[in-house]
Amino acid sequence: MFIGKYSHSFDNKGRLIIPSKYREEIGDQKLVVVPWWEEDLTVFPADAFKNYIESLNGLQGSPEKIRRIKRFILSNAEECKLDAQGRILIGKDLRDFAKLDKDAMITGNMEYFEIWNPSIWSKVEEKLNNADEMRNELEDLKLMF
Repeated sequence: MFIGKYSHSFDNKGRLIIPSKYREEIGDQKLVVVPWWEEDLTVFPADAFKNYIESLNGLQGSPEKIRRIKRFILSNAEECKLDAQGRILIGKDLRDFAKLDKDAMITGNMEYFEIWNPSIWSKVEEKLNNADEMRNELEDLKLMF
């Protein structure tokens, strides 16, 4: 499971070191990097990505909308593998999409992890750290303990 947050930097070739705890979880699996909904990138181990894409087949709704979502994800996805130093190469188009330059914030999200521009992540984190707002969201989802 991918948890926690880590600050790392891209090298001049567009490679990003992946946290060692995440590398243990990944093992020798390929990874799939996709643009996500909040100007971030999401990185799935290959098995988790396959499960996610298969779950789209069960969506209820307009076939046109489902096709558009699949096209957006699959046409922009990049497959990659950890190199010997624990880095992945992220293409320029994906880095541009997520407004990634030199620095990145890597955040866990259970079966996948996300790569954020640190200033965008900072705004997301502000909302996450608002106790009243989070309590209301937990109550709405009936997740209060």
